[in-house]
This record gives sequence, C-alpha cells and structure tokens, in this order.
Amino acid sequence: MTKSKRLTNKTIITLVLLVGMIGGLVWDGSPLGSLAVRKAVQLRFKDVRQVTPVELVAWMRDPSRPPPLLIDARPPAQFQRSHIAGAVEIDPTAPDLAPLVNVARDIPLVVYDGPGVVSSAMAQALVTAGFSRVSSLDGGLFRWVNEGMPIADEQGPAIKVDPVNWWWGRLLKGRYRP
Repeated sequence: MTKSKRLTNKTIITLVLLVGMIGGLVWDGSPLGSLAVRKAVQLRFKDVRQVTPVELVAWMRDPSRPPPLLIDARPPAQFQRSHIAGAVEIDPTAPDLAPLVNVARDIPLVVYDGPGVVSSAMAQALVTAGFSRVSSLDGGLFRWVNEGMPIADEQGPAIKVDPVNWWWGRLLKGRYRP
C-alpha cells in the first residue's frame, strides 16, 4: 500500500507556519527577526540587564529616579546621522572611556547600539571596568525608533537611522532607513 500524496491538515498548517515565519523575517521592521536577535542577545549576555524603550522613557521622565547616562555604542558616522538626544558617543571599534572619566561608578548607564548586540557586550565591559548600574537598551536604537521614540542629530530632530547594511536594515521599519 502506498502513501497518498495529498495535503493533510498537518502539512497545510506546517506550510502556513513556515510562510508566516519567512514573512516575519522580511516584513518591514521584521518583528520576528528583531525578536530572534533580542532572544539571542539575552541568551549570550545573561548577566546584562535589558531595559525596553518604554521602560527607559518612563525612567527618564520619573523625577524620583536619577536619570541614566545614555551611551551610544556605534561608530561616529552612525552617531552623527542620529542618536537618542543627550547620549554620549563611545566608538566600539576604538573604545575610549575618556567621556566617562568624571562619571561616578554608581551612576546608572544605559548603553545602546543599532540592534542591541554590541551594546550588551559594552555593558558587560563597563561592569568589568567598575560601573555598577549598567543596562543595555533591549532591541537597541532599531527597536527604539520602531516603537516611535524620538531621535536627534546635531541640528535637532532626525528621522533616519544608519542600518549598517541590508540585513540589519530589515530590522528597521522602512521610514527610518536612509
């Protein structure tokens, strides 16, 4: 007896899920790709506290909490295109902690980069350097803008984020890509 080559309910459900997953990876702003990157970062950097964009905004607006010092862990060209207002730039390709020399070791720091990978590594390094209250922005600047949070450049409000390349750019909604 030979097996029938017809589509079973299980096969149809599997195909629909597969198409949905692939669609989620190439969808504008790739929610599935973004989630996958965030989960991989959380697994790799288990000891690094992650703060979501919504939590960070609430923190920055809370007068009863000391505001965090924001650290942008992207190369200078990306920082110049856009960043979170008030952030200090520390180039991860040539880290120089000079901007933090007069910063108390117990001040809260929140580090971010594009997708949140480099910032978690830098957050871990800052803890090793003696800073005690370091967090990474969960999902990085990409999640920040995708959730509608403001960015700036030297002239004022900005709307574009440097995605580095096409692959990382898929994590950004199209209106934020150059």
